[in-house]
Amino acid sequence: MEKIGELINHFRENKGMSQAELSEGILSKAQLSKFERDLTKISVDKFLALLERLHVTFTEFGNALAIQERLYEQAILEDITKAVINNNKDQAQLVKERAEQHLKKHHGKYNQLTLIMVKAMICDMEKGTLPKADTKVLADYLFSVDGWTHFELLLFGNTMSALSLVTVNQLARELAAQINEAWAIHQNFQLTINLLYNVVILNLSAKDLTTARLFLRVMKHSHVEDSMMAERYLIALADAFCDYCGEPTVEHENNVKRMIEIQKEIGSTNFFVAFNNQAKMFISETKISSNDSAGNV
Repeated sequence: MEKIGELINHFRENKGMSQAELSEGILSKAQLSKFERDLTKISVDKFLALLERLHVTFTEFGNALAIQERLYEQAILEDITKAVINNNKDQAQLVKERAEQHLKKHHGKYNQLTLIMVKAMICDMEKGTLPKADTKVLADYLFSVDGWTHFELLLFGNTMSALSLVTVNQLARELAAQINEAWAIHQNFQLTINLLYNVVILNLSAKDLTTARLFLRVMKHSHVEDSMMAERYLIALADAFCDYCGEPTVEHENNVKRMIEIQKEIGSTNFFVAFNNQAKMFISETKISSNDSAGNV
């Protein structure tokens, strides 16, 4: 486990105990000081004795440890997302350095994956490539997980651009197979629909309409409730994009534009810009292809 010493320090200070009071008869004050700074480890017996003196159960400690780690992951994700949205490379580098320092201090799989997620988002922003070693760690981990939690969903969503389309589709099939389980947790289900929408867009960009429609069917057949308007919108937009890419008629193009205008009408400027850029990409590619075909006649 990570951050054990720091958390012992947190509980001790909150209870107004000195290091001398907590350590007496269990370990030396100097050893406790080093342990609280994560400079040394102690035996399980001594650790349990410290918890008993602090009147903290092992379950309470474990829950606090999990919350502490989630707060770190949340803060890192919020900061790197803000840096990427603003295209602030200096800020993104600072977040990356913070994640690197955290991993050095607290070795562990989740902290390693959090750093890889940060690096992947920076690579996407700078149009760079994630190192192969990081890509392998990422893919191996995601393929090894039986049931995806909120962490895995966020990890996949924020590193999708760093993976090959073949890998993305393989992982998306795993995700699709678990969509009914995700439905039980509202936030996870929302994330799953968003991820599948992105997979549809990636496949359309690669001109693989068959695979795009496969994942669209998964979205359509999922348990999206009437009240889940954002998810229903994504499904309808993905459907409109598939129709246009399959048959780029004026009617299908206008349908896509009408769908995207909804975001502008409700004041969702960021979503309008993002979806509009996707539409421009598909429409532009279609017109270029049409011009090329006309030139070859």
